[in-house]
Amino acid sequence: MPAAHIQPDDCWALRRGRLYKFGEGLVDFSCNHVNGEISDHYNGHYLCLPIIAHGDTVGLLHIRFDDEPAFPAEAGEPIPEKLVSFAIRCTEQISLAIANVKLRDELRDQSIKDPLTGLFNRRYFLDRCRREISDADRRSKPLGLISLDADHFKSFNDTHGHDAGDLVLRSISEVMLDIVDDGDVVARFGGEEFSILMPNKAPAECYDMAETLRTRVEANVLRYGGLILPKITISIGVASFPQCGRTPQELLTEADRALYLAKDGGRNRVVVADGSDS
Repeated sequence: MPAAHIQPDDCWALRRGRLYKFGEGLVDFSCNHVNGEISDHYNGHYLCLPIIAHGDTVGLLHIRFDDEPAFPAEAGEPIPEKLVSFAIRCTEQISLAIANVKLRDELRDQSIKDPLTGLFNRRYFLDRCRREISDADRRSKPLGLISLDADHFKSFNDTHGHDAGDLVLRSISEVMLDIVDDGDVVARFGGEEFSILMPNKAPAECYDMAETLRTRVEANVLRYGGLILPKITISIGVASFPQCGRTPQELLTEADRALYLAKDGGRNRVVVADGSDS
């Protein structure tokens, strides 16, 4: 059986970044990833070819010729050039396919994600809101939406600089990603504003999630330039479907209204919208 995992140092092709042929020399060094499969007296041949996409080594093509009738499997016999050329062409095609997939994924990420935090952007979030609200309505399931932003962020940016401000935004994003459940959608709306969409969560669950997020951010200790930054807090508004609205805009409006009440109430707190104005 081939090795389940291969480290770069396990293969001569990966070490050298180019094709490696085993079996052509009187003295050959076998790769570590095949050491358990062949003996010291192995008379066969094999090829190892690194698969490279966009300059990064992403895999390995390993071809064995144990029972290959096209040439004698004797030590020192060269592997026919037509087989080597075919293996190289296969590697090139695999590399090209992987490079295309990576490029497609990178372009997709650039279109739907915020470059600073890696969170989804506003456009993607609103699109998911429409889909999730439609699904919740059809299945009679709850759905929650959280709006939040960092307290006194402009003043913090002016005092400590934009690099420190970016550090704060990334740290808030990391906390959000750490506590949300699979299926929740986390987005940066712009500046210090964030939103979380929580399918299948009742109002009480949304509130608990918001409180956990608030306390975790407050407890976070950030260091920048060798100094400990001032404590960061967030204010949060929570809205629920269908109590607070049946469209993305209605839910966002109610969540933002609750967020402003949290700000007016002293910041660093969670306010749940009651939907009375919906």
